[in-house]
Amino acid sequence: MKNNSYEYDVALSFAGENRAYVEEVANSLRMKGVKVFYDLFEESNLWGKNLYEYLSEIYQSKARYTVLFISGFYNQKLWTNHERVSMQARAFQESREYILPARFDDTEIPGILKTVGYIDLKNKSPKELATLIEKKLNKDQTFFRKRWSKLSTMISAKPFIFSIKILNQKGERVKNAKVVLVADNSTYLEGFSDEKGLAHFIIRTRKLYTVLIAHPEYPAVIFRDINPRDDIEVTIEKSEVSGSAIINKSGQIPVLTGKMEPVLKSDKKFALYADNIAIEGGQDQPYDFELNKSISLEDNAGNIIHLTFRFFQGRIALIDYCKHKSI
Repeated sequence: MKNNSYEYDVALSFAGENRAYVEEVANSLRMKGVKVFYDLFEESNLWGKNLYEYLSEIYQSKARYTVLFISGFYNQKLWTNHERVSMQARAFQESREYILPARFDDTEIPGILKTVGYIDLKNKSPKELATLIEKKLNKDQTFFRKRWSKLSTMISAKPFIFSIKILNQKGERVKNAKVVLVADNSTYLEGFSDEKGLAHFIIRTRKLYTVLIAHPEYPAVIFRDINPRDDIEVTIEKSEVSGSAIINKSGQIPVLTGKMEPVLKSDKKFALYADNIAIEGGQDQPYDFELNKSISLEDNAGNIIHLTFRFFQGRIALIDYCKHKSI
């Protein structure tokens, strides 16, 4: 069976007991612009259909790959075994890999040989698995050309608007969040969410972006390899003690006087210069720092924060900070 045009880039087959993990994978894939078959994304489409026939068609002919989430629960379910038989019928007819096993445990699945390469999920987060799936798809040159030809056609016609909607955990719109889209070449677009929680960007070039979101009342948010052809919605959780900010290479931290300048050294490590700010009680500058590792800063008024760099590229830095009372 050869098909140069699939409805889905990847279909996910799993037992309901593993839904929490798989749903995170599905959401991460969709954020990356991957067309993924995940049942809850298809509720209106599945409504009223003969599921036995329809799911057989999905797993046998409508997806470029299928990720089979192996667990003890999977082997016990009627529907998962129906999906497995359909995908194995497809795999039997093709000369390339089609079924991509991902194991929660060592359960043996009929027709899945122990010699077939698999991903061990014991120490693999959903986002990490989604990244591996995307890399697998990108190695498929047919997928790569198809994925970018659509975006290229759209961009060559005219620029388009990419929107990000930001909500809090209560479903309320978050305004005045700073949003920056950073491309691999370190060029960037920046904006703020409006009264409706929406940040809009005019996209003129064909690129994937790292999306950075910051707000004084919310921790930092980062999404990598986002394809702007589809608008996205993001939920962020408010924090009583911490906030976040996006600053240029040389900039001011919202809760401190003075300025700081992170730099990338020749050995690819990071260092920090600060003007009128003490680093870790007055350590010599430049002060070496690591991403995702907290450092202490104090300004001339005695205000102290613990600051963590979450992202630094070009002239853009995304930081989390935990506020403390003045001494």
